Amino acid sequence: MNFFDKIEEYNSNICLIDENNKTLFYKDVLKTSEKITKNLKERSLIFVLAHNHTEFVINYIGFFKKGLVQVLLNANIDINQLKNLIKSYLPKYIFLPSSRIKDFKNYEVVANLNKHKILILNKKKSYSINKDLALLLNTSGSTGSKKFVRISYENIYDNTKNIVRYLNINQKHKTITTMPPFYTYGLSIINTHLYSGASIIVTNLRVVEKAFWKLLRDQQVTSFGGVPYFYEMIKKLNFSKINLPNLKYLTQAGGPLSRELTEYFLNYAETNNISFIVMYGQVEATSRITYLPFNMSRKKIGSIGVPLFGGKIYLKSDKSSDGKKGEIVYEGKNVSMGYANNFKDLNKGDENCGILNTGDLAMKDKDEYLYITGRKSRDVKLFGHRVNLDELEQILSKKGYNCLCCGFDNKVTVFHINKNYNNLVLKNLSKITDIHISCFKLRYIKKFPLNDIGKVSYKKLEKLL
Repeated sequence: MNFFDKIEEYNSNICLIDENNKTLFYKDVLKTSEKITKNLKERSLIFVLAHNHTEFVINYIGFFKKGLVQVLLNANIDINQLKNLIKSYLPKYIFLPSSRIKDFKNYEVVANLNKHKILILNKKKSYSINKDLALLLNTSGSTGSKKFVRISYENIYDNTKNIVRYLNINQKHKTITTMPPFYTYGLSIINTHLYSGASIIVTNLRVVEKAFWKLLRDQQVTSFGGVPYFYEMIKKLNFSKINLPNLKYLTQAGGPLSRELTEYFLNYAETNNISFIVMYGQVEATSRITYLPFNMSRKKIGSIGVPLFGGKIYLKSDKSSDGKKGEIVYEGKNVSMGYANNFKDLNKGDENCGILNTGDLAMKDKDEYLYITGRKSRDVKLFGHRVNLDELEQILSKKGYNCLCCGFDNKVTVFHINKNYNNLVLKNLSKITDIHISCFKLRYIKKFPLNDIGKVSYKKLEKLL
């Protein structure tokens, strides 16, 4: 099921609006996307350097309808990381902003757009790709990991329609981009609104810019979503004083929100007769897994709620037999096919068979509402992006830094034993990963703690946080 086939029903609806208020109807978007992709070979792999621009969305739709398999990457990805990924996956094409054409001078341009180009990178015989594979998304933010989640057409269709059903998104709705589209939550908001024939204001304007709020008001936006950092920022901007008469609901995912912030936005929602909806998800489940019904938000502060339609959750634990504590195991048609580490993995079938061990630890209350209590692995979420701490250490090591990384959601401490290290360490890490430097903290210690067998003890390191 290619869920973009449905959008042909919405020809006369406004599809995209840019930050200059230029309007594109669905029929125009479809016509343009078909023209651009006409000469591209279907079932080929294409790297897409994605950012919030109307040309990205137009081509994202076109690549889907043509049957190309897209790998969505940060448009600002480090060139060395990008070259390593190209070497591992051998994409036939790459879609990129014109500003990055200097990195690919010797390749043929097959489509020349206003602000973007499509190049052919691989003219050799193509490899086999599973017929169900639609999309590859990275789990690790911008760390340059070669590990991608393999997402099928059915995964996207199922998750999209169930989110639309719960949020009741319709053709009259308008949203605005607040997250990058290579991030699963940001992409999900785009998908759900396209599926519904709604309108999307596509902008790279930051929330701290007055132009963002003017655009939001002028275009009568009905909803937007964000990760915890986004909500921290708009609270600092005194969001409760901003008049947004057309707003119907807000969604939040990408990590836990503090109780103080949750109460602040619940107060705003109640005062303005809108809904503030907390959700939870993972890339491996295409996007969103649970929701907290707004009418239970006060009673269940801190909860990620209950599964979306069509999904089931149980908790698995060696220590608890009552099913009330343990790792979240999710079952649903939106569970991805598995992982890929190179082009050879793209022909693999569905390895997960609809079951996902999330790695998140949780507990259930007497009403079966879920509360996250921790994680099994060394993954954290920074601005909503899942980042592996071991990969951060590897990035620093390649730069010549001997460091250990430890932390929790939204803050990582970089430990070192070299008194000559300074803030340049964090600047390098921030530049390579494209994660804001405020997420990182540098700390000197005399020696790295070891366990009984001489390995690094992260448990001891955590006690120093």
